[in-house]
Order: sequence, then structure tokens, then C-alpha cells
Amino acid sequence: MIVGYLEDPDHLVDILGSGRKTKVSEKHPSKQTAFGVMAVHLASLGFLVCTGAIMQKKFDRYLASFKEAREWSMSTGAGLTEEEVTRGMTIEDKLNHRCLFYHRMYVTFGHRANIVPPATAEDGLPLELEVEEDSSVPITFLDSQVTTEISA
Repeated sequence: MIVGYLEDPDHLVDILGSGRKTKVSEKHPSKQTAFGVMAVHLASLGFLVCTGAIMQKKFDRYLASFKEAREWSMSTGAGLTEEEVTRGMTIEDKLNHRCLFYHRMYVTFGHRANIVPPATAEDGLPLELEVEEDSSVPITFLDSQVTTEISA
């Protein structure tokens, strides 16, 4: 019910914003108002009767489960146990078990940097580099503590 509502781009912008600067003259409903409208809409369809504040809490919990499932899917060791494989489970099944409608959520939220952050490099990890033997171009590594220059 929540996912279906947010698949409408206008509803998604009302709840999460557009991700761009708004103009002073631009009218945009408050987050509280947007969740109230969402609660009324879902109640009119017979899904759930609640206030906007309760709807916001439900959304926040659901979004947290999506982020946790996404983080799990990107982690080393994410996969299936032998028992899950013998039962015929797939990674998609496991993600949907961790977050109901995971793939629909990913389509809806996957492009939003505030929900699915872009990949980042970790500071302090060793860098592996191959240098051709005939290379005469110096390579400089800048580190927060050391600057090293290498010539082949």
C-alpha cells in the first residue's frame, strides 16, 4: 500500500522532496501534510485508518527495512545458505523477506542519493597499482599524512 502510493512521482516528491532547490514562490506541502494526505488516501481505499503522524512512522520503519536490506545486499558474504538453496530460495526472495516489495522500492528509491548513497571509497585502504616498466611518467599519491612519488 505504501509502495504503490509512492510509485506516483508526485506523491514521492511530496513525501521526500524533489532533491533540487525550491524557488521562493514555489508552493510545496509540508511533510506532515503530505503524510496526512497519504493516510487519508490509503484509508479511502480500505487499507489502513491512521493519522499522518502514524503513517510517517510506518513509512520511516519501512524505509529503514529497505535500507538495511540494501546494505545487506551490498555487503561481503550476502548470499544464500545451503539450506536456502535446497529450498529453492533466490536472492530476490531473501531480499523480499528482509523488506517486502524490495525491488519495487529499489525502482522507486534507487536513484535518490539520500536513500541509496553512491559508492564511496574508504579512507586508509591500501591502493594497488601496476606500473609498466617502460613508464617514465611520475605517479604521485596524496595521502592525508604522506606524499609519495614513484617513478618506474
